[in-house]
Amino acid sequence: MSKNLRSLSARHVEGQTLFQALAEAVENTSMPLSQQLRELAEERLVSRASLLGASSFYDFLQVENLNKRAYVCNGTCCLLAGKQDEVRAGLAARYKDDEIGEATCLGHCYRAGSFQEGEQTYDDEYRPGASLDSIEFPYFAHIDQPLFAAPVTAIDDYYQQVLQAPADIQEQLSRSNLRGRGGAGFPFADKLAGCTAAAGTQKYVVCNADEGDPGAFSDRYLLEEQPHRVLAGMLAAGLATGADTGFVYIRAEYPLAQRRIAEAIAAFEQTPAAATSRFRFRIVRGAGAYICGEETALLNSIEGLRPEVRTRPPYPTQAGLFGQPTLLSNVETFAAVPWILEHGGAAFAAMGTAQSTGTKLVCLDYGFNQPGVHEVAMGTPLRQVIEEYGGGFRWPMKAVQVGGPLGGVVPIDRIAGLTLDCESFAAAGFELGHAGIVSIPESFPMIDFLRHLFAYMAAESCGKCLPCRLGTRKAHTMLTAASKTQPLDSAAFTDLLEALEYGSLCGLGSALPLPVRNILTYFATELHDYFSEVADT
Repeated sequence: MSKNLRSLSARHVEGQTLFQALAEAVENTSMPLSQQLRELAEERLVSRASLLGASSFYDFLQVENLNKRAYVCNGTCCLLAGKQDEVRAGLAARYKDDEIGEATCLGHCYRAGSFQEGEQTYDDEYRPGASLDSIEFPYFAHIDQPLFAAPVTAIDDYYQQVLQAPADIQEQLSRSNLRGRGGAGFPFADKLAGCTAAAGTQKYVVCNADEGDPGAFSDRYLLEEQPHRVLAGMLAAGLATGADTGFVYIRAEYPLAQRRIAEAIAAFEQTPAAATSRFRFRIVRGAGAYICGEETALLNSIEGLRPEVRTRPPYPTQAGLFGQPTLLSNVETFAAVPWILEHGGAAFAAMGTAQSTGTKLVCLDYGFNQPGVHEVAMGTPLRQVIEEYGGGFRWPMKAVQVGGPLGGVVPIDRIAGLTLDCESFAAAGFELGHAGIVSIPESFPMIDFLRHLFAYMAAESCGKCLPCRLGTRKAHTMLTAASKTQPLDSAAFTDLLEALEYGSLCGLGSALPLPVRNILTYFATELHDYFSEVADT
């Protein structure tokens, strides 16, 4: 069935995608939703059930949320900063209770206290009424040759420099050993080569700008402040693979990023490079679904299908968007490509470590004295990032979570032994991921942190596989009921973690046990009373 729907959706790729038409229909309150879905179903030759099943998945398209006028960030950083109640109280002065909802992390973790109102997001310092020009995105470079510091001014020349022969692009990216910056760390040149070799007359490039992990806002920085770097990287990837169309999927929680990318696309279309390459860009706005950060769920979303995770193989490079070979990567990865093509892959590989080359954008949350986006060389000691670049913590911390809700939880006394690269973290039993760092205060109970993790994942699971759909909710129920007088069964909890790890289709379920086990291992004393016997790792 999904293949048929995918084929039907592909027929409208030149105009409005099925997902875009669906979102427009749901948000249009001038006529009943049932009537709009019926008309759209007849126009696109799909069933109303399929359309309703897809639209009801998204936070901002659910019927019960259509009356919402403001959303409070429910991300980890705002929770740990203790500002959510204050934000909600401020919004309650202007809106009714049922007009205030919750949104997955809004990407203002460096200031916390964030909320979305209309087509703009705000935080503890930037409030409604202020000019967009007054926003200062905190970016800090800690290397001699930063990739993402200087603004792109000579746009014509900038795009012209990436118009290289496909073989030359592939060679420089291979020399660079650039690894995907979205969390998995897959070699970008290998992905590029796979898509290039795949058979198909139509190919696509897709930029995953659905950055939803609490503690991650580097993609938002690039989209808003360096959009031409992102687009130029996608253009180069398109030239190398033979793709002529690039989709930028931007989450609904980043309205300014959508506007900045749209402006950059309009500017690109006036350059000689646009005429020479005949490459086209398309923006797709998300509608509030954390799981769309998973690449195959994102592809389903663009197609107008329910954004559930696909089984693999086939991989996107073989059968991706609309069933065609697709090169899909994240914002920071694409943004690094133009620098590599300008300076050479060897120059990029000279930075960082042998296996984790180049620089990395590291996000430090509100708990640091100098929060923001920090560009550092891969392999930098984690202690240096925290104490020197981040200026240390605002208040006493007992741990940091690196890489989002699915990343490792590192106790303070283990920071000294880690360097900022995939290998160091993996060897120590942690996960680097996208390298966003969330600080956990000494005063915040780890049992509440565990409850938050599972509540977050249970709400955001796509529901396709049984272990994740039921396992995250079951774990949250167990943790919520656990008390010092009625501890939970740690043997059953251990079994549940194993089912999640080995039975889930994607990382949302399979990677969640890692931070949980980190917490159970390093904070066993604190958690002792809540478990019949703290689970073995």
